[in-house]
Amino acid sequence: MANASPSTPDRFNEFINATFRLNNALLTKRDNLVRDLGLTSARWQVLEAAQGDAPGATASGVARQLGLSRQGVQRIINDLKQLGMLRTHQNPHDKRGHLIALTEQGIAALFEAGRRQSDWSKAFNNPQAGGVGSEATELLRALELIAGGASSHRPEVPAGTPLPLTSKLVAAMPERPKPRAMRAFEGVQAHILDQIKLGHLVTESKLPAERELAASLGIGRSAVREALRSLEISGILRFERGANGGAFVRQSGPDGIAASIRAMLILGRLPLTDLLEIRASLLGQCARLGTERASAEDLDKLERNIDELEANIAEFDDQVHAIGPATDFYRLAARAAQNPLMVMLVDAMADLVAEMLASLPHRPRLDSVAARRDMVAAMRAGHGDEAERVIRMHTQDTNQLLLRYEETLNSPK
Repeated sequence: MANASPSTPDRFNEFINATFRLNNALLTKRDNLVRDLGLTSARWQVLEAAQGDAPGATASGVARQLGLSRQGVQRIINDLKQLGMLRTHQNPHDKRGHLIALTEQGIAALFEAGRRQSDWSKAFNNPQAGGVGSEATELLRALELIAGGASSHRPEVPAGTPLPLTSKLVAAMPERPKPRAMRAFEGVQAHILDQIKLGHLVTESKLPAERELAASLGIGRSAVREALRSLEISGILRFERGANGGAFVRQSGPDGIAASIRAMLILGRLPLTDLLEIRASLLGQCARLGTERASAEDLDKLERNIDELEANIAEFDDQVHAIGPATDFYRLAARAAQNPLMVMLVDAMADLVAEMLASLPHRPRLDSVAARRDMVAAMRAGHGDEAERVIRMHTQDTNQLLLRYEETLNSPK
C-alpha cells in the first residue's frame, strides 16, 4: 500500500465508499461471530464500554465514549438487561440516573466474544494465512489523517500484540481457560438467580409466566421451561397448580440437595459408602463446632430430643416412631454449630437417612441413646475432640445398618 491517501476528489469518494463497505463487512463479521451468545456488534460495544476501567458506568458516559446518542445506547442497555447481561441500580450522585454493571452472564459473554475476536486477530496478522495486518496499519494511519483524529505518528506494535479492537478483558487475562459457551436455558437460570441476588425476587415471589419470560428475554419457551425445572430440582423454585399457581421462589432448604443425592444413588452414580463417609465427617464437625458455639438452649434441645428418642424406642414395638427423633438429633446438632450451610447439608442427609431407615427392618436401638448422651455431655464439658470421637464411632456403627439400603435400590417393588 504505497500511498494510502487519496489524491483526487474521485479517488477520495472511492476511498470513503470503500471504507463504508469495509465498516459494514466488519460489523457483519462481528455480528456473526457472537450471534449465538445473544450479542450484536452494538451490544458488544456497550458491554465493553460498561465494564471499562472505572466503576459506575452510566448510559450517557458510555454514549460519550462510543460517540453515539444517549437514547440509542439506552435502548441497547435495556436489551442487555432483558438478556440478563447488565443490571442497573440507583446512582447516588444523580437521583434521576442509574449506574450499570455487568452480571456474571454478561462477563461470560464478553469474555467469550473477546476470545473469538482474539482468534480472528491472529489470522488477521498471519501473512501465511493471508493476513493483512501491516496493510491495515497503514490504512488506519490514513483514516486518522483524514478524520483529524489521533496523531499520524504511531509507535511500532510488536508482533503478536492484540489489535486495538481486541477485547480489553481478553488482553487482561490471556491465560484464562476457555469457558464453555452458555446455553440458552443457562442464561435464563443466570437471569433469575441474578434477580434473586439483587432482591428483585424474594422468598414466595411469583415469577412471570413462561410465555412472558420467553418474550422478555427473547428466547424460546422450551429454554425457559428447562431453566425453571432445573431451578426446581436445585431447590430454588417451587411450583403450584391451579388458577393462582406458577413458579415461586422458595425458602432456602435442603430439598434440592437431597433430591440430587437421591437421584445419584438410584442411578448408581454415587456409592452409598461415599455418602455415609461424608455424613460421619459432617456430624463430627457439628459436634466439634457445637462445643465451641452452642448455647445452653441448643444443648437443652439436644437432651430433650434424646429423652424423646429413648421414650419412643421403649414404648413402640415397631420403633418406626423413633426414626423422627433419631434423625432430628442430627439436625439439632447442626444448628448448634451455628453454620447455615452445615444446617442445609445435614438436613439433606437426615432426610435421606430417614428414608433409608423406613425401608429397612431394623430401627434405632437403645445403644444409640447412650452414644448421643455421651456426645452432649462432652460438648457441655467443652471437650470437642471427645464429642467428635463419640459421634463418629456411633455413625460408623449405624453405617453398617444403612449399607443394607443399597440392596433395596435394585430390588423388585
